[in-house]
Amino acid sequence: MVGTALCAELNQHNLLIPRKHELNVTNQEQIKRFRVSGIDLIIHLACETDHEYCEINPTQCYFVNTVGTGFMTNLAWELSIPIIYMSTASIFDGMKGTPYLPVDRPNPINHYNTSKYYGELVVRGYERHIILRSGWMFGGGADIDKKFVGKLVKKIEAGEKQIKVCDDCIGSPTYSVDLADAMKYVIDNLVDGADWGTYNCVNKGGGVSRYEFAAEIIKHLKTDAAVIHCKIDDLKSEFPCKRTNYEVLADGIEMPDWKDSLKGYILANY
Repeated sequence: MVGTALCAELNQHNLLIPRKHELNVTNQEQIKRFRVSGIDLIIHLACETDHEYCEINPTQCYFVNTVGTGFMTNLAWELSIPIIYMSTASIFDGMKGTPYLPVDRPNPINHYNTSKYYGELVVRGYERHIILRSGWMFGGGADIDKKFVGKLVKKIEAGEKQIKVCDDCIGSPTYSVDLADAMKYVIDNLVDGADWGTYNCVNKGGGVSRYEFAAEIIKHLKTDAAVIHCKIDDLKSEFPCKRTNYEVLADGIEMPDWKDSLKGYILANY
């Protein structure tokens, strides 16, 4: 999702985009093939993102999200080039109750969150790094979107008229195209200087519940389906992995309001 948007955003750059079978971030033999001159930046997006899968398969989760990140960071070190690492708002435990800043201390509560935080720690061991933390992702269109918007649309297409969505999980919706634009800003303005560190990358207007997010989606779809209030514990059969209830990120790199981006995305794709 993010990779597709980023490739479109960076179409004026000379991009090296290996296919999955060409670069598995856990395969050091494949990684060695990219120890070549001419590469001046690594953008590391590869990740196991499914919370339920990661909870059931922790070894694979940490192997990809943490060890694989270490391998890519080592490649950046060997080539003496910067690396951009995509992280997540869900590395926090939600106890703060106000938007998280880059300086706040993470305290992950499941394997996916922990593996991403460990990835951050690995990347920080190399000076020339930028960590970008993002939130609830949407984008890519009907064929690519496997996240919240895509799942909600599929439920509607399956004929569901009353869709339960929790109102006690709060986060920061983020449009993949806006994130790609923010990443381009980082590439054009930060990686050549000394601005190494961690940045928030979420759309403005965050601090909304899943229910509020779903209601906004429904508003722009031609449907008579309704969103029904519930709690995250009511959805354990669908989402058994424990999740962070509050993962709002404070505004960081300038991005549009999520409601405007969501409306444009839905009208163009659904």
